[in-house]
Amino acid sequence: MSVKPGVLGLLVVALWATSARAGAACSDRTDLLSSPVSGVSLLFNGGARDRVMLRGQRFDGEGSLRVPRMMPAVAELKQGKFGPAGGQVVYLEPDGGGGQRVCRLEQWENRVHSPMERPQPDGTPGLRRDENSIVRAVPYRAVPAQERNPILAKLTPHYYMTRAEAYFYDQAGSLVEARLQETADVNALSPRLPKTLMLDRLAFCAEYNAKGQLISTTGNMSETLSKVPGAQCAGLQVGEVALYTYRYYADGALLAEFRTPQRKKEDDGLDARDAPGEWRGQGNAWLDVTGPAGGRKDVFFGFFKTKGIYSLSTEYMGFAAYDAQPLYKELSSNGFKKLQYDFPTQPVPLSVVDDQFASLDKYPRVRTYPHRSGSTVMEFFDANRRMPRQRQWRSADLNRQEMYGADGGLTRVIRYGGMSQEVAREDLKRYAESGVLKVTPTTSGYASYRVYDYDAKGKESLVFVCWQHDVPSNKPLRHFPWWTPDPTPKRSKEDALIYGMKNVANRCGTPDGKMLIQGLAQINAYMASQYGYDVEKLSYDEVR
Repeated sequence: MSVKPGVLGLLVVALWATSARAGAACSDRTDLLSSPVSGVSLLFNGGARDRVMLRGQRFDGEGSLRVPRMMPAVAELKQGKFGPAGGQVVYLEPDGGGGQRVCRLEQWENRVHSPMERPQPDGTPGLRRDENSIVRAVPYRAVPAQERNPILAKLTPHYYMTRAEAYFYDQAGSLVEARLQETADVNALSPRLPKTLMLDRLAFCAEYNAKGQLISTTGNMSETLSKVPGAQCAGLQVGEVALYTYRYYADGALLAEFRTPQRKKEDDGLDARDAPGEWRGQGNAWLDVTGPAGGRKDVFFGFFKTKGIYSLSTEYMGFAAYDAQPLYKELSSNGFKKLQYDFPTQPVPLSVVDDQFASLDKYPRVRTYPHRSGSTVMEFFDANRRMPRQRQWRSADLNRQEMYGADGGLTRVIRYGGMSQEVAREDLKRYAESGVLKVTPTTSGYASYRVYDYDAKGKESLVFVCWQHDVPSNKPLRHFPWWTPDPTPKRSKEDALIYGMKNVANRCGTPDGKMLIQGLAQINAYMASQYGYDVEKLSYDEVR
């Protein structure tokens, strides 16, 4: 089958109608495959780089939002023609403001040549093949829905439409809906193994407020929102589709984006505590910060649809300055810095986004940040308090746990293993020299706990230590005091390891050597129950 050169040379053709309402004749909702005849203008392109398409919302710069739109813009569209394998028919309608907008796209393909086949030696697209790999052209059939348009009637002997995309706008001119439908000709060469055609599929929805601001959007033209023909935007349910929603400042600047993913399975993204119908999403808020470090500051957060935000993080280290303790001045200055908040016991309402998180202190929270010593600091705040009740210093382990009273005063410190002296110095030798400590304490490795209590005036007391006990001799294993010469014969590392596995027990108790608990598992359980060591939930998902 040959292609008439004159057909490929079709340029812009105006078919204006006298319809009083802009766009009234573009796409018929009851028959999406019917190509419009009046009220529109047509132009053609060869697809590929010239293709017109719907581009979703985009962020420009520091949280500025560009709404969904057709690209390229109408002013940039060029007069063109179909390529050897086909192209697009682009329909333009009046936009009500003296300009034009894209209201419909049709994808057309050559009956003989296929863009999916290997190109021929002369560079033209390969010949089309049927389901048995036999070279065949898509046969012509009468298509009144297209041939009623005199321009398209000249195309149908040589090309066939594969798909129609219809775009709809609200009274303010904002793009609010897109639908698509495929034609039966898609299956013309595969009658035994036909694909399931998309019939009147809803592909895109958007909603705007009275100010013309985008407040929600879902979908794109690469997949449909519902497999049910004729589905409407108003009938979509959150969770059935991926949804993006937006909030704004009073001056119109974008405040936040909320992203709710599509639920793939009934239990997708949930744990046993989450009620049916609940699911998670993610979002970003852009804080309007003034002062020397001002500008738009990004805060990322995770949230539940109904419960609220369960975690947030930001590289803006001035976030929630009301929670900053004097220690916060010792932030790490090396590498990536991030401030994080978790809400382990109860997510906070999404409304905290609206006041730029100024009300975050009304809720229990855990604040996490990097310290210059290399440790990670976690501070635990009760609701309506701006002083922590507990602070943890973590590396691979929880190395230091600080407890604070209602007045903010330090009441207890639990140390485990070693840590930088920059954080807090420890002087066990002083306690030994004063006669309080009478065993050599374990200060690294397993069961290396030390507990200090503080009175109302801040005076420190060592109240609990751990040591290694030699079972055969029924004495502490390590020489005391540890800074003096040790007359005990030295074992090799291998012999010491073997001896320790068979003959050494871990004990903990009072500093004078009175045992209260023995055995690694028992000691860890004792520290949790008696001293509250490492019992706090650190995040919403953590199971304790």
